This record gives sequence, C-alpha cells and structure tokens, in this order.
Amino acid sequence: MAGYGEAAVASRAITRRGVLAGGAALVGTLAVGASGLGTAAAAAPRVGVVSHPAVRAGYRFLNAAMDVHYPAYGMLRLPQSYADQVGLHGTAYTYDAALAALAYLAEGSAASVERARVIGESLRFAQDHDPGYRDGRLRQSYTVGPYERNGVVQPNGFVQPDGLVNAGNVFDHSASYTGDQAWAGLALVALARRGLNPAFLTAATRLGNWVATTCGTNQALGGYRAGVSRAGTPLIRTDTAHNAVLAAFFGQLATLTGEEIWLERRTKAAAFVHRMWQEDGGFYACGSDDGIVVARFPVTTAAQTTTVLALHRSPRPAEDAALDYVVNELTVTDTAERIHSSLPVGVTVSGVTFSDRSRLVDPNVRIEPGLRFPDPDAVWLEGTAQLASALLTRGRVGDLEAAHARLNTLAEVQSRLGRRETAGSKPLPNGEGIIAATSPLHSGVGDSGYYPYRHVGTTAWYLLAATGTNPCTLGGAAAWQRV
Repeated sequence: MAGYGEAAVASRAITRRGVLAGGAALVGTLAVGASGLGTAAAAAPRVGVVSHPAVRAGYRFLNAAMDVHYPAYGMLRLPQSYADQVGLHGTAYTYDAALAALAYLAEGSAASVERARVIGESLRFAQDHDPGYRDGRLRQSYTVGPYERNGVVQPNGFVQPDGLVNAGNVFDHSASYTGDQAWAGLALVALARRGLNPAFLTAATRLGNWVATTCGTNQALGGYRAGVSRAGTPLIRTDTAHNAVLAAFFGQLATLTGEEIWLERRTKAAAFVHRMWQEDGGFYACGSDDGIVVARFPVTTAAQTTTVLALHRSPRPAEDAALDYVVNELTVTDTAERIHSSLPVGVTVSGVTFSDRSRLVDPNVRIEPGLRFPDPDAVWLEGTAQLASALLTRGRVGDLEAAHARLNTLAEVQSRLGRRETAGSKPLPNGEGIIAATSPLHSGVGDSGYYPYRHVGTTAWYLLAATGTNPCTLGGAAAWQRV
C-alpha cells in the first residue's frame, strides 16, 4: 500500500529523498465574505471577481513566482513552485506550471494570456529539448534557477548553456507521471483553443500519445498506469485521479482532432475511474497497486474532487456524493494548540486533509528524517480549493454557500498566513499567495507531505475556484462517448 501511495501523490506532495510517489472557515471576521467574493464568483465568473483584491493578490504571487529568474535566465520559464523556505531550490513542478497557465487563462486579460502562452511555449520547449528523451514526455519537475547546496553550485536556469532544459531538481524529481502529462495536456489544449499557436495542439497530442503507448495496461481494471520512474522503469500502479484527468484531456483531444482513437482512450481512462467507486463507503478508491485488485485505502481528497471535476457533463458523470465523503470524513480543524501546529495563537482553520491516513500518523515521527514533525490536524489548503471548485461544479442545494465559505477562508488565509518568505532570495510581499497547508501535513503514505509555505499550485486552485472555472473544461466542450 505504501508503494502505491507514493505514486498517487507523485506530483503533489513534497519529499526530498525519493520518488514521490476542506471545507474551511477561519475563525473571526471574514473581510472577503463581507465584500461578496463568493457571490461574485458564482454569479459572474471572471467578470468583476478578477478585480477583487484577494484575487489580484493571488495573481501577483503567480507573477512573482514566474518572474523569479526572469529576465536573467531568458524568456522561456516556468513558475518556481514554492517559496524558498520549503527548501526545493528553484524547482518548478509541471503540475503547478500547468495549473498556473489554466489560472491565467481563466483571468483572461491580455497580460495573463501572454503569461499562459509563455508557460505553454516553455512546456513545448521542454518536450523538444529534454536531455534524455524526444518521445513527447514531460518530467515531474524542472530547475528554473541557480542554487547552492552543501557546497555544490548549480548555476543554470530552465534552459542550460547547451540548449537543453534543466530536467529534474536538486532531489532528482525527474520521473514522468501520468497525472503531470494530463494536467500539462489540459493547459496546452486550452491554449490551442485560444488560437495562440497550432503547435500547442501538436504538443498536447504528443503528450497523449506518450501516455497511451507507454502507460496503457491490459490488466483487469484497465486504465493507464502511473507513469515512468526517474530510472526509466514503468510503474505498475494505477491512480484514480490521474485517470480522471486523462479522461478529460483525451476528450478534449477528441474534439480538437476529430480522431476516434481519443474517444477510445478517453473511455479506457474513465472506465477505470468508474470501477474505483466504492458504493458501500461512498468514495472513490485511490487506485490499484497491480491493476487487478482495488486499493480501497488510503482515501484521498483528490480522488474525489478531481473525479467530479474531470467527468463533469460526461455521459456517465462521477458519483458526486464523493464530495459529501470529503466534507463529512476528511474534515479537520487546526489550531495553534494542536501538536506541531504552525498557526499563530488565536487562529483556527477548519478544512480538509489530504487523506484518511493523514490524521492517523504518529506526530512524534518526522514526515521525513531531518524535516518537521506532522500536525495530524493540519489543513490541506490546496484540497480545500479543489473542493470549492468541485462544489461549484456540482451545484446542489447548499453547494454554493459551502463553496463561498471555502473561498472566503482561502482569501483570509492568504491575507494572514505565510509571511516573510522569499523566492529566489527576493522578498515576497505579505498577503500574496496561499500556503500549501496550515501546518506540516503528512500525506499519510510514504515519506511525503505539505508544509506551510506559499505554493503556486494551491494559489492557482484558489484562483480557478474564485473565477468559477473548472480547469478540466476550460479548453471547451469535450467529445464524449458512452462508457
């Protein structure tokens, strides 16, 4: 089970040693709630809400993360994923870059669309200038700026002097995971829909073909496996959230290319996801270790939220009761009094955790040797933003209000937490960007977790939710067929 979990959280949680594999309410007066951010987000997506101070602050953080090493290291660039304090030394995760591009497109201004285009061009460049492959895959991460660690100096940016991309990072997160390809593909498809460059569709198609030819499996449960390790070894595990996003991505490719093969591939991915539904528990299992037996646990927030978003309006939508499981079973409350909490005295945040195993970890065992001890009640703010987006997409009675509460909380967290941080040694203004978790959070599987430092992925999810944007459908209507 531990091995499966490491792949399942591959491009989301942080580890320094190997392959990585909420409803929220902040106690006190919510200034954002008073100004009506939630209502604006639902009633007029991307119109008016993008000028809200909390939303503008989020986009300023994305801009800062994207420009940390610009112009010194060239026009092509990806945003640095985390504030320096997390210790990842100029790392840009492909997943985070894709979400940033989608968030920029959701905002829609000429300046934001141009930033999304630059991210897209950088992903295309990475495909064609990888130091080891030319088969269309992308890596889990790239190094986008210089750093020094343990006396060793890495002087280059995203594009190295030899013209190749700086694949991987200081901890060699250089694998190619299925979920990362899918999210990058959705961003490229959305750019292609804008008519910015026909090459974006070509790049997206190459990503899709790499997944289909490299990661497809004929095991009993079907679907697409988790990807390829940094050593080049195919992974045998299959992930629910990854396949859900693949289904959305392949559906978009079917629409844009008109090719039947993408409908077949979309069906294969979606069928795996549907097989993961656990009727007796009301949740989606996280996937399978071997493609034969369903791994019911851990139950992850992402397997529920991503599936609802990705299969929205398909002939067989996701079981959206999965969101009720997140609200009812994966809710936690973090306070300054909790063991190993990072919250200031007097602040309380309630929200969702990463998985059902996150609360069961031993708080006296470090998340990873040499790093911090976990707070079992830490709130996963990225997941909280995902839940807000999924609730807006589901649209049941009460979902609108529940999503508003989460949006208001995320805005308040942005204004009060994650202070005195830097990116590329440059100060980040306080109140811009959202931390990944309220306190050190163990994913519940392997040696991986999230930390209370500002994060591009978390901020992008907040901006997508605040603008009423489902990132899985931003590229437009997808072609579907029965599953």
